[in-house]
Amino acid sequence: MTVDGDLGRVLSGRRSTMATVILFMLATDAAVMIRSVRRAELPLSATMYLAAALVVAATLVVILDTAAPIHTSSAIFVAAAGPLATLTVHEQVSAQLHAHTNVWSAYTASIALAILVVRGRNLVAWCGTAATWLAVVLAAGSGPTVYVQAIVPLVTVAVAATFSAIMRPTLRSLHDLEIEAAARAAKQARLDAQNAERRRQLDRLDRLARPMLERIATAVPCTPEEREECRLLEAELRDELRAPQLSTADLLAAARAARQRGIEVILLDDGGLATAAPRTATLVRDVVIRELNGTERGRVTVRVLPPARRNLATVLVADNTRNRRTEIDHDGTVTVTLDRTTTDEQPSVPALPAEPTPAPFKDCAAQ
Repeated sequence: MTVDGDLGRVLSGRRSTMATVILFMLATDAAVMIRSVRRAELPLSATMYLAAALVVAATLVVILDTAAPIHTSSAIFVAAAGPLATLTVHEQVSAQLHAHTNVWSAYTASIALAILVVRGRNLVAWCGTAATWLAVVLAAGSGPTVYVQAIVPLVTVAVAATFSAIMRPTLRSLHDLEIEAAARAAKQARLDAQNAERRRQLDRLDRLARPMLERIATAVPCTPEEREECRLLEAELRDELRAPQLSTADLLAAARAARQRGIEVILLDDGGLATAAPRTATLVRDVVIRELNGTERGRVTVRVLPPARRNLATVLVADNTRNRRTEIDHDGTVTVTLDRTTTDEQPSVPALPAEPTPAPFKDCAAQ
């Protein structure tokens, strides 16, 4: 990371900081210009306003261009503003040097060049500084004191370069610490989310299964209604494990009601809904609920496909007379296909391996 990267991020992320820097730099430019003009007793002219406009434009560009590093075209403009402004008011340079005051066009341009060094364009900034120094020398003539008096912009840029070199390791360390802190915060947030989800699942399991488990623990034979409740509860818990994205309250209630009507319900989730648009995911759940509520016999198999598949989800309703296949793609298009079968044919439903019944519910069913 460089000083430029840190400054560019601050300027692009905080408008108030950007406005403060701009106002400070423009106020400094105005103060230097007014002081130099008064001490040299210079008259106001159109060329002076043009030179001031060039310096102000360079100041705005070096701050408003928040790229890291600053764009090459912007850097070249900032570097060229100093010598151009100085040559524009060349007739005033000698008067300012004789009054032992700064050449305002060169000094104000050097402030923008100093920021340019901090913004990561060292070579361009130093070229602009050298060109500004040369413009002062050419405008004032090659007197013996001119070379020394024109060195002020070089000192300003040198101080900025020194500051940048000193601060770069410190800013790099701060950036590394920031990345490490962000990584720790993300890890902690992930752990907190996992713990919260684990507590939620445990609380729900405790709320749903504890009464029935305590009832089984009494060793009193279960009634047919209680055995049916065990079966429905086991299926519901299994749905939440195999199809978490489908385990909404409305969908689980529809699946429970369908099982109570004697329908075999299978919910499978291969992760497609996790990356689907919220509107499409809601559509899939609505279609599943509609199929569960509208089926009176047979089997309903719901599968959410992996993210890379053409379709997002399929719903297969099979009985002894027909198979109805509903497909939903990633755009939310619903396609329904009907296949007639004879009563002697078995519905074309993918076979699933038998899963063992949990021990407490198995004991209840055996009673």
